[in-house]
Amino acid sequence: MKKILLVGMVLILLGSVVLYAQEQTAEEVSEEVQLEIDAAMEEVEQALDDVNIKFLITKTSEDSPKMGVFLSDIDFEDAYKMHYPYCYGVYVTGVTKDGPAQRAGIAKGDIIMEFDGKKARFESILVKLIRSKNIGDEVKVKIFRDEEVLIADLTLATLIPKGSDITMTKDGFKKKKKLSVGDGGGGWIPVWYVAADEFEDINYILDEYGFNGLDEKGILMHGGGGNGNVGKGWFLGGMGAGYTIDKKKGHTTDEGESVTRRMLYSNAFGGVTLDKRVAITKNLVTSLGFMLGWGGHNLQISQTDGSYDWDSLNEDMDSSLNNAVEIEKNYIMFQPKATVMYKILDWLSIRAEGGYMLSHSFTSGWDAISCEDNYEIDNSPETSYDGYTVSIGPWFGF
Repeated sequence: MKKILLVGMVLILLGSVVLYAQEQTAEEVSEEVQLEIDAAMEEVEQALDDVNIKFLITKTSEDSPKMGVFLSDIDFEDAYKMHYPYCYGVYVTGVTKDGPAQRAGIAKGDIIMEFDGKKARFESILVKLIRSKNIGDEVKVKIFRDEEVLIADLTLATLIPKGSDITMTKDGFKKKKKLSVGDGGGGWIPVWYVAADEFEDINYILDEYGFNGLDEKGILMHGGGGNGNVGKGWFLGGMGAGYTIDKKKGHTTDEGESVTRRMLYSNAFGGVTLDKRVAITKNLVTSLGFMLGWGGHNLQISQTDGSYDWDSLNEDMDSSLNNAVEIEKNYIMFQPKATVMYKILDWLSIRAEGGYMLSHSFTSGWDAISCEDNYEIDNSPETSYDGYTVSIGPWFGF
């Protein structure tokens, strides 16, 4: 309430000063009056920002060229709706009546692509290009309208010969510019996976073969992914991650023979992702979504004495000195998740995500793999792939 009262008081002060200035001739307006106008305008702008009200305040003079447009940076959602195929441009949200832009044929809803042969990548860049010109300069403006690229011949001018003008939009107060949820991107995705069963079944097998088990507190998986804005804050993409551990150790068989045993364990998951983003600030977004895909465990145990003879390969198999076993279990995966992303640069962000992995297997127990065929293993457990996932890493894009 105090801020609104402050706005009113400053507006009254500014109106009084402007009325006084209008009664004077150009020669009678003193430097002191002009300074008062400038100071009052700054106070109005600051106060209006504090109460989330934005007036279009335009200070003009005889040496200030104008286009007579209201501008906004274009985001992916706007471009998608308008079938605009480029990653740059400035959106025209309105034009002043009988201003330079309107006289040149530029209208609300156009996208300004180039100004005087230079790309209008952002609103701030276009404003700098305009200010670099002089009143009366003629420039060509490339615009995008209704899936066509047009060229407008524009002559820069001033909107008001002198003084200050405070204008509101047609609907009253102009809303603050909508925050962008980003365009998408991709990157490396490290995932800390904590199994709900603490790898109990897998560690049982590893222990039987004399190997140390997996860390019950979790394993670090590595992967990657990406997504893109498909409109209305929805992002469609994909991701995957995996983990592998390979160990060897010496072993003495029951017959007293020395062999080398090898353990190779891997797990992985991946699939399609769908997220709904919400912008918190200009550089911070959060989202809720899920991953739907597949995954599985694979464990290979082998041993060898390092000695192979063509004439005794069958004896090696019988003696189990040179032998191997491979087992696996596969799942369909569903992972609900929440994500927070902070933009550091236009092309680099930090992404943090937490989720819970849910799994379902269409087969009972584990399968043994032999000669590329799968065989059910009797009495094998119904091991799950359920567990918590946490990820923090770089993201190229936003």
